[in-house]
Amino acid sequence: MKLYWYRITDAVSRLWVQLQRIIPNQSDTSEERWLKIVILGSIGILILVTIAGFMAFSLVLQGAEQTVVPDVRGKELTEALVVLQDRELYPKLQLRFSTDPSLKGKVIDQRPSAGTVVKAGKRITLVVSKGSVVDKVEDFRGKRLEEVRAHLQSLFASQKPLLRIKEPVTYVFHPSPAGTVLEQKPEPGTELTGLTDLILVVSRGPEVEKKKMPNLIGRSYSEALELLVDEQIPFVFQSQERKQGKRPGTIVEQTPKAGEEIEPGTPVELVMTEPAEPPKDSRFGLFDYTLPFYPVVVDLKVEAVSPGGERKVLFSMKHPGGRIAFPYVQPMNTTLVLSVFDREVIRHNVQGKEN
Repeated sequence: MKLYWYRITDAVSRLWVQLQRIIPNQSDTSEERWLKIVILGSIGILILVTIAGFMAFSLVLQGAEQTVVPDVRGKELTEALVVLQDRELYPKLQLRFSTDPSLKGKVIDQRPSAGTVVKAGKRITLVVSKGSVVDKVEDFRGKRLEEVRAHLQSLFASQKPLLRIKEPVTYVFHPSPAGTVLEQKPEPGTELTGLTDLILVVSRGPEVEKKKMPNLIGRSYSEALELLVDEQIPFVFQSQERKQGKRPGTIVEQTPKAGEEIEPGTPVELVMTEPAEPPKDSRFGLFDYTLPFYPVVVDLKVEAVSPGGERKVLFSMKHPGGRIAFPYVQPMNTTLVLSVFDREVIRHNVQGKEN
């Protein structure tokens, strides 16, 4: 044991002697003293750097504190940032349009989702709404109605619509070209906060002279139909069973009455008696269909197409849209085709007994 302590004491003594050689003293020259100071300073810096590195490495191994991602969806951006800061989380912002104008400036999505456990200091992606693509009502006055429809359709093609045209549109006579938007509600510049109905007043064009309703009572249905087509008066026929004292296939009632003045495009309603029995393999019936109302009259055409493909135009006229109903007597398996501007709208097949 004494030998052990002797060796330790001897080692310490030798170390002390070596340190005394390094430590500056009065016997050293100025150059030796400066060299020793530099050496000791370098050794001290190296020791401090080693200790600091060890401590940093220990902190990394220990790991950052964990936290739960809060739910900030629906919050204003400033409020969301404060919530994240309290959890020692950092935001990464993304901006995009949304379908709801009221969400402007609010968080509409986040990643990771709420409830996810992450380390403090992690970046949380916040998607913030820039508002709607359209947040105010445009000025549509002076534009064509069809242009407004196409514009709204393209504007909201990829998102929920915020503005729609309220049907039916109001049409009035006006010096402006037919189909021109004259008035609108809401007014231009009105902010959109949700789905809004756009009420439009549209020009029918300049007012034209009224027509006198011809007297159709007692005429055959074919004669009445031909006269109405020539006068460009829309029509809706109805039929009733043949009655004693009434000729088959004739007009027995009409509205408006004969002699009344009507505006162009006003339809006349006619009641006719059923015609006599049609030829063999032919059928009597009523073609009845409701078209949309058009801002201007359209070119309407009705054709009969035989089973062999032969086409015959029954009549053509200018028509404002709405209901159209007319009688026919055609061979079975004939197809009646109604077209607007030469575009087929509907087909009607003549089959069996029809009334």
